Amino acid sequence: MPPRKLHATTPDQQRLFQRKAQLLPWIANPLHLFLHHEASHGHAHQPLATTEGQAEHKHHKTSLSSAEAIYEEVEAEEAEPSELFYDLFFVANLTTITSVHYMTDYSSMVSYILFFILLWFTWLQTTLYDIRFTSDSLYERVIRSVHFAVMIAFASVSTSWNPLDPSLPSARNNLMSMSLTLMASRIALGIQYAVATVYASKTFKKGILPLVIHSVTMFAAGFAYLGLYFTFQGSPAPKTYIAWYGIILIEVFAVCTSSSIWNVLSFKHTHLVERLGLLTLIIIGEGIIVMLKAVNAVEKGSTYGRGWTASIFFIVACAVGILYLLYMFYFDYTPRNVHYGTIRQQFWAVLHFPFHLAIVLSVEGLRQLSTWWSFQQANRLITRRFEAAANSTDPQVSWENTLSEIQNFLQYLYDDGTAKDVVKNWDEIQTELANLKKTPYDSMTNQTMIDVYQLSFDMISGFAEFYGIKVPKSKSNLNPANQIMGVYNMVYTYFFSALAVVFFMYGILGLFVRRKKDIWDYFSVALRFAVAFTFIGLERMKANPAMYVRFMSSPWPIPTVAIILFVALFVDKVVGLFAYKRMHASMSYHR
Repeated sequence: MPPRKLHATTPDQQRLFQRKAQLLPWIANPLHLFLHHEASHGHAHQPLATTEGQAEHKHHKTSLSSAEAIYEEVEAEEAEPSELFYDLFFVANLTTITSVHYMTDYSSMVSYILFFILLWFTWLQTTLYDIRFTSDSLYERVIRSVHFAVMIAFASVSTSWNPLDPSLPSARNNLMSMSLTLMASRIALGIQYAVATVYASKTFKKGILPLVIHSVTMFAAGFAYLGLYFTFQGSPAPKTYIAWYGIILIEVFAVCTSSSIWNVLSFKHTHLVERLGLLTLIIIGEGIIVMLKAVNAVEKGSTYGRGWTASIFFIVACAVGILYLLYMFYFDYTPRNVHYGTIRQQFWAVLHFPFHLAIVLSVEGLRQLSTWWSFQQANRLITRRFEAAANSTDPQVSWENTLSEIQNFLQYLYDDGTAKDVVKNWDEIQTELANLKKTPYDSMTNQTMIDVYQLSFDMISGFAEFYGIKVPKSKSNLNPANQIMGVYNMVYTYFFSALAVVFFMYGILGLFVRRKKDIWDYFSVALRFAVAFTFIGLERMKANPAMYVRFMSSPWPIPTVAIILFVALFVDKVVGLFAYKRMHASMSYHR
């Protein structure tokens, strides 16, 4: 067992401990764990200590001896492997829904959010049980397999998820499947809480009533989901799925409220903070997977299109840097070994829902914008090639050259081994091209122009999807280029709006981390709010069409975000270092 960590024993010492934990040394001894282990067993000399370190150690020993009776142990057990395995199912679902559910309009984005709500709160309810009551046994492993099956069911439903359009053939089956999935999850949790209640009746009398409330809540929710299952059997399916989200609110309220009233079932001494931190890490890590898709799209376009240029490389590097900076903003301000109240901790946990949702939308927008500049550069190159082909004084020659360019380009897309599904209806396209080549320029008909338009649509749509840009299906005869621009107008909006929410949540979560705050803590929170308002200002750039078009036509949207985050983090670290030194000097003076 590793040696017991030393903890601060007074509020001021806790604040000093937290503030110091946020600071980064220029370089640290990579052997510190070995030296600590050896020293604790008396097999090595203690490393030389500075005067400051000796003073801290001496004061800390005194504090421990005098305050041991009032010291509140906040260190919790680490997450079990089965819990981490369950988290992997969560991220697998998140990756699946992101890869198959393209956000091409606001309806598809809302549909994505509705799925994320169900997935996240199912994970939360399972986690709230695990961190308090899980123990390895055959029974627990069987129940765990049910929760794994629930996650697999989520994945199966995600492939054609669209509850906003109940007229779709798959909508009814998906809604019915989701209701059964939610029912299975809550019934399993109800059984687990019921078993815990039986054991509490023998040795833990104070926990009986809150455990009964937990169990009854889960069973009631499960049967409510079962009842909603039967409402979807009509055609088209009614919108009674809205009741799911009301039931979820009741579940969270019942579990969190009863855990607050009966402190014996609170989340003290649990690894809730660790689990939420791990989930945050997983969600940001999913952003890395998403970014690799963007890199793959850029690489695929490197042969016929512009491919890797200095600007594209810089944009991809900034996108990856943004993910790293988001990671640092969260984990450098997450509480370590400090208890900050049962109710406060529960609010802190639930507030991770909007935070995680905003992170997911941010990284998806980041992927889309990462390929936008590559698509623009390659599109300009292709446009110039078509202009060159058409640059002939002989209309017939220009017509034949243009058709040859279209055929070569579509063939290039179709021949790519990783993009076989990009060019749809390939046989029909080949037939249309053959017919158009037989048609002289001076004998074109309306049908000929329709065929040319269809080929142009297939070419532009195929090229966009080649770069990971999903062109929305539309019944109108809109130019696909305008449809693509419409998608990116939406991406721009939700990307910067989600980033603003992320930093508002950084600030709000920061307020929950500290019980006793000083001016430097408030400055840190205000800095995050300032970054959030900056992103709102960038999103509102759309109000000035000329400025917005110039900004979107440049390589600067992603580098601008990276620069803002880097400057904010640098200022935060400098101010944090200054605050720590002042606080440390003040405490040393009063010793």
